[in-house]
Amino acid sequence: MSIVKLEVKNITYYERGSEETPCYNATVYINGKKAVEVSNDGQGGCDRQHTYPECQFDIRQIDKWCVEKFGQETWEYNGNTYSTDLDLEHYCHQELYKWIDTKALKKEMKKQYLCVDKKDDREFLVTFIKTSPSSPQKDHAFENHLKSKYPHMIGKCLNFLPFDEALEIYKEYV
Repeated sequence: MSIVKLEVKNITYYERGSEETPCYNATVYINGKKAVEVSNDGQGGCDRQHTYPECQFDIRQIDKWCVEKFGQETWEYNGNTYSTDLDLEHYCHQELYKWIDTKALKKEMKKQYLCVDKKDDREFLVTFIKTSPSSPQKDHAFENHLKSKYPHMIGKCLNFLPFDEALEIYKEYV
């Protein structure tokens, strides 16, 4: 049997406990079945990874699959280039941060319209407070307001974009 699908579910994030690393718990599912319980106490250090007894894979096999599937992440810091294999721990952290950003964006979009504006060759996120909960009529009225007052923002209002696209843009500004 081989790994086909990896999912991180049941995420619980403890922002107040996160100091050097994220403080969280989550469950990794492999091919739709519970496989690994992951956690980190937020004090700096690696995640704890414990396979469930019914899991058919060990952590080394899962890490190897992740590296083959996701490759490496490369970044620059102080003029130096660094890279690391995207193993299970890195994958879990990416999914955790995506989960955190998704939750934050949904909360923000309930309270306000989020639009990207450009001024002097800089882009930034501007917000328009919603005076009451969204409805299709109010969203349409706001869209018309943007078209008349801020036509350059109409294609950049996160509330009117597909969520995955809005999330990618949002992550650039948070």
